[in-house]
Amino acid sequence: MKKYFLSFNFLFLLFIVASCSKDASEKEVSDKKYKDSKESKTVENKTTSTDNSVKTVSNTDLFIVESVEKSAGKKVSPNVTWTEDGKKASLNDLKGNVILLNFWATWCGPCIKEMPDLSSISEELKSKNFRMIGMNVFQQEKSAKVSDFLKTNPVKYTILDGNQEVVDAFGEATGENIEAVPTTFIIDKNGKIAETIIGSRKKDDFLKIINKYLN
Repeated sequence: MKKYFLSFNFLFLLFIVASCSKDASEKEVSDKKYKDSKESKTVENKTTSTDNSVKTVSNTDLFIVESVEKSAGKKVSPNVTWTEDGKKASLNDLKGNVILLNFWATWCGPCIKEMPDLSSISEELKSKNFRMIGMNVFQQEKSAKVSDFLKTNPVKYTILDGNQEVVDAFGEATGENIEAVPTTFIIDKNGKIAETIIGSRKKDDFLKIINKYLN
């Protein structure tokens, strides 16, 4: 009985280390990650704006979530809409692709740690029916703005600036309370939520899961 109790505590500790609770006290991130450095490579700022969208800076496309349609059924992905290059875009438009949708936050260490792997996966699979989207959620009052964060931490996939409505819609669709980041959803080619992954993962772990639905 004692051995079982110790094992449970160890697994719980691993979960805490691999994810960040939305109710955790605000984390300070080092100046290296959040401040422009003279040693940083300068990138041309490309900014296009419409009433509700922003396309940013530094090799990363950032768009603001404009509307959220609740799931049409159990495990069916909610439809999230944004404006991209002056045209409406949505998750429903991406049907026919496997989508990795990663909920993250600028203050979450495990989220930041897995971003280079997510960028690498996005590049490797860009010629296949695959799309990767990062969804910024649980933004705290003093945490870094998403646009500022991406200037010094660019990624090679689309970032959406989300809100609590997105979180609630996916929680309702999966029947789970989403309380921590990173939380990652694998959405299959038919728009169904095939996998929910709580906590960070390594590149090979993500690829094993993605390939189940690409093949």
